[in-house]
Amino acid sequence: MILQKFRKNTPKKGASLSNMDKKYYSLMLVPSYTSGKTRSIRISDRALYMALFIVPVMILAVSLLAVRSNFLRQVADDVHYLLHEAETAYTDLREITEEEQSILLEDVIAVQTEIYEQLERSEENLREQHLTYVHSLETLWMQTEFLEERLRENELYRLKVIEQLAENDHIPAISTMIDSLYVSQEPLLNILEELLSFTASVREETVIVQLAYVGAETLAPLRFQSGLSSEDVARDLFYYIEMLDIALEAQEELFYQLERQINAAIPIIRRDRYGPRLIDWSQARNTLPRNTPVMITDVRTGITYWMNIFSMGNHADAFAVSAADTATVLRTFNGRWSWNTRPIWVHVGDRKYAASINGMPHAGGPRNGNNMNGHLCIHFRGSRTHSGSRTHERDHQNSVMEAYRAFR
Repeated sequence: MILQKFRKNTPKKGASLSNMDKKYYSLMLVPSYTSGKTRSIRISDRALYMALFIVPVMILAVSLLAVRSNFLRQVADDVHYLLHEAETAYTDLREITEEEQSILLEDVIAVQTEIYEQLERSEENLREQHLTYVHSLETLWMQTEFLEERLRENELYRLKVIEQLAENDHIPAISTMIDSLYVSQEPLLNILEELLSFTASVREETVIVQLAYVGAETLAPLRFQSGLSSEDVARDLFYYIEMLDIALEAQEELFYQLERQINAAIPIIRRDRYGPRLIDWSQARNTLPRNTPVMITDVRTGITYWMNIFSMGNHADAFAVSAADTATVLRTFNGRWSWNTRPIWVHVGDRKYAASINGMPHAGGPRNGNNMNGHLCIHFRGSRTHSGSRTHERDHQNSVMEAYRAFR
């Protein structure tokens, strides 16, 4: 189209005002090629001005709307893209999360299984430790019973030994020894009595009194019922055993003293029981049997023979019971009769007495076919010779002491 502005019509002189105010624009349209005609449109100024103003504004508005629409469309596309990316990421994340959850669940199950296995192993270990603990306590309890029994047996043995010593208190040395033993052991006996009393109180205050009636199955409840831990029970047991050991040490000191006394008493008792007795002649006169065969032991050789005592004056006079006994006596004197003395033991019953005999038959004696011409003299402590010979008496007393000191 071609816009053509027509000339403004100047109002003629005498024209009306309304026609003068009117202004028009003609808009000629390009003729069509088919018809060849042109057309024109008249538009008032005001309408034209308004059209010229409104059209750009509308174009601008439409352009802005188009720009905005494009921007919004772009934003929408971006948002849609971002949403699509977010959805894709969410889907991927969900898949990864599900996979990780599955792996995590497997790990949790594995960890729980391991924990359960460890708990089972721990419980088994605890059971084994408990059984070990129970067996240890039972061993300790057996040790306490052993120590208590040992204390009782030691005391009974000590009393029995002292009682046996007292049976020989007729021996002056043993009587003195027993008195000394009581005096020396009294302080230790007092200490031992206090220790035993204290250990008894400790035994009553601890759980070990109940352990004698407790088996492996009920020991654990006992520990809780008594309010004591296993460490407390073990500590009490060890403390009790320690006290028993102290008591045993005191008893060992008593036995050490008793052993020394026994070692000193045994030779005395053995000599008194099995050895020769040293008796004075005044006592021997009332002890030796008259006209009854008695056995004689030659101390130096151990040879024995039989003699018959028929007289008891300053000493005992005796003759051989038989010719064989005479030959035996002569053999102890090396086959020759002699006034020399020899130590002998005179057996009377289950006793034997230290004595001395000479080897020279003399004076008279009963004739009984013993091939002994006379009799022999037997001396005891304090006996005398008929002649009063100091030398001969001294020889006899030396032989008596030799017979007493000898012991088989």
